[in-house]
This record gives sequence, C-alpha cells and structure tokens, in this order.
Amino acid sequence: MCFSAAASFSSAALLVPLGIAAVDRSWRDHRPELLPLALMPVGFGMQQVLEGVVWLGLNHGPAAPLLQGGALAYLFFALAFWPIWIPYVALSLWPQQRHWPGRPLLWTLQGAGLVLGIGLWLPLLLQPTRIEPVVLKGSIDYGLTLLMSGGLAESIRYLYAAVIGLPLLLLPYAWLRSFGVALLASGLVAEWAYRQAFLSVWCYLSALLSVLIVWIIYTKRLPTKGQAKAAS
Repeated sequence: MCFSAAASFSSAALLVPLGIAAVDRSWRDHRPELLPLALMPVGFGMQQVLEGVVWLGLNHGPAAPLLQGGALAYLFFALAFWPIWIPYVALSLWPQQRHWPGRPLLWTLQGAGLVLGIGLWLPLLLQPTRIEPVVLKGSIDYGLTLLMSGGLAESIRYLYAAVIGLPLLLLPYAWLRSFGVALLASGLVAEWAYRQAFLSVWCYLSALLSVLIVWIIYTKRLPTKGQAKAAS
C-alpha cells in the first residue's frame, strides 16, 4: 500500500465533496439526525489534508514549520475527535425508545470517548515535543510519548478501538453495522501490518471506507426514526 502526500490529498479531494453532498442530501430530505453521520466523510477528508501537510513537512526535514502544527492537528482528529464523534453519531441515529438496554452502553461509550480523547490529546497540545513524526516503512509513525506505558498503554489501545467500533454495531441498521465491522476489520489490518504506524494507517483506511456512508445516505438505506420505532 502506498502512502504519501499525494495519496492523502487525493483522498481528501474525493471525500470532502462527497461528504458535503451527503450533508446537502440529508438536509434536503429533512433528515437532521443524519447530519452527524453525513459529516464523517468531511471530517476524514479534512484529516487527510492535515496528514498531507505532515508528509510535506517530513519531506522538508524535521524542522519544517508545517510538521509540528500539522501533526498536532491531525492527532486531534485521530485521538480526540473520532472517539467523541462516533458515539455521538450512534446516539443521534438511535430511535427514541423507552426500553432499550443498549442505550446506556452508548452513553457510557460517549463518556469514555470524551475522557479518552481529552486524556490522549491534551498532553500533546501542552507539550508538543511528545510528537516526533518519522516515515517508517512507507507510512507515518507519529512517535507519540503518551502519559501511560506498558500494559496500560495496550489497554488504552483496545479501549480506543472499542469506542470507535462498538457504537455503530449497537445500531439496529444493517448497513451501519456493516460499516462498523469494516472499521474494526481495517483496524485489525493496521495493527497486524503497520503496528508502529497504526494511527496513520487505520485513519487512512477508515477515510476510504467512509465513502460507504455517502452511498447509505443517497440510497436511503436508513429508515426515519418513526419508521424504525414502528418496526421495532
């Protein structure tokens, strides 16, 4: 698999317009609950722009002004934004039913994502020297020095994967469950083949997978909240 500034900028050029189109379609269809989902390709596209900036910084040496700022902004999406946003997407889509045992779990994942996101990214913001991006085997290793290490760091890694993948699996919509499964599968691929560059590779694969969101919205694969409630 080839990773580069060109690959990042090209994926962004695809995802941002498609995401904007999905947002427009959701708005025209009077489906405000779909807007957080429709914004995901836009978010992934913006994140890929930032990684393209990191690539450019790396190509001009470690002292390049673009490098540290681009890496910090990219890691905001990777470490803080997605663990908070994806549970929020699931909560916004779930039909408002009184009896659903999974809804408290979604709120738990939302809270865990908030704590995790702040706990992972804020130390980097306060001390940017904790980030040392390098190119490793054709992809970017951000060289993070986190507050935790050893077994605790591994536990955080699994918690991160759970907060990202589980919310969509809890939804009563087959296509979004499929997207959630694909996200987790891409995470396993990134862990197995690119462990040192896990964040960069998983986010890139997830960005490409988010094209499925646009297809789901345009083909109206999700019922309205009222229809979902009536069918339950």
